[in-house]
Amino acid sequence: MNFDGITYRMADTGDVELLSRTRLEFFTGYNNDIPEDKKELIYTDCLAYFDKSIKDGSFAAYLAFDGDKLAATSGVTFYNTPPRASGPGLTAYISNMYTKPEYRCRGIATRLFDLTASEARRRGCGKAVLYATDMGKPIYEKYGFYVPENYMEFRFEEVKTT
Repeated sequence: MNFDGITYRMADTGDVELLSRTRLEFFTGYNNDIPEDKKELIYTDCLAYFDKSIKDGSFAAYLAFDGDKLAATSGVTFYNTPPRASGPGLTAYISNMYTKPEYRCRGIATRLFDLTASEARRRGCGKAVLYATDMGKPIYEKYGFYVPENYMEFRFEEVKTT
């Protein structure tokens, strides 16, 4: 599909390298003090993740192109939890939302998010979750995302043992 000169399509296994490079570009731009050896590890881990998860259907991504140049990406990981009173346990974890700087503020991320949210609805997800950058928050809030009052997080890598 084509909107305003930008072409949108779902990613496939032929896009694994592109998705991995773009994810690393996002991390580097967001946190530019990543050591080179860590960048290589992120890239190779992304290659393995995207290859496996696109094949098994647990991840879907959309790409936006300006001609043959990638402008932006979006992604969604699907996972199951026990059903909730509010509905099914299939959850959409939105990630990989990244627009290259020269394409920002043109509605591309919003269009990609529309496609990603539609895919999650099509698959029967009961809810969607995500982590947002300051730049992305207005897009997600427009869709009705909010910060739950009882949400908590624990990061295993930060646990100190004695």
